[in-house]
Amino acid sequence: MKLFYSPTSPYARKCRALAIEKGVEGRLEIITASPMSNPPDLQAANPLGKVPALVLADGICIVDSPVICAYLDSLADTPRLIPADPTARFDALTREALADGIMDAAFAIVMERKRPEPQRSAEWLLRWTSAIRRSVAHFNRRIPTRQQPDIGDLSLACALAYVDFRLGDLAWDAEAPALRTWLSTVHARPSLSATAPPPGA
Repeated sequence: MKLFYSPTSPYARKCRALAIEKGVEGRLEIITASPMSNPPDLQAANPLGKVPALVLADGICIVDSPVICAYLDSLADTPRLIPADPTARFDALTREALADGIMDAAFAIVMERKRPEPQRSAEWLLRWTSAIRRSVAHFNRRIPTRQQPDIGDLSLACALAYVDFRLGDLAWDAEAPALRTWLSTVHARPSLSATAPPPGA
């Protein structure tokens, strides 16, 4: 299998971190791709031209990080990162969706800030920043306690780390010290330490 991957993408990082947690990363060929460079092989795999994209041995392509993570989780019985129990499953998937929403808002801010200042939308920047702050507050009231992170936990770790990486000025942890402590602990796991964006990227 081929995983199209960008070292700075929190969505791609989530997929690779899950693969490491599952013990299946050795089955992946990691192909580094910069979507903004419009690489033809990435576009051939995913017509959206986005990472991550997973190409199976038979040529079938799976796109979007939740779908890729679900596929990777199916490759081994343990550990289950997407719980089988319906209540636990939908809780984990909801937390994944909220964390992915943090990534979406953070990425939107990054791209908006690249626009010439007169063209930037203060309204949208405030809306995205507010979404991140509300979500951080939500998770700060629900600190994960699982010894084995599930898909929601991995997604949250990748999302918060991306905000740190690209939007350090937001200082999200000022009102969420417990969540910062959790992130520092979970970030030491091999799956996350091995997939951290390279310095200066």
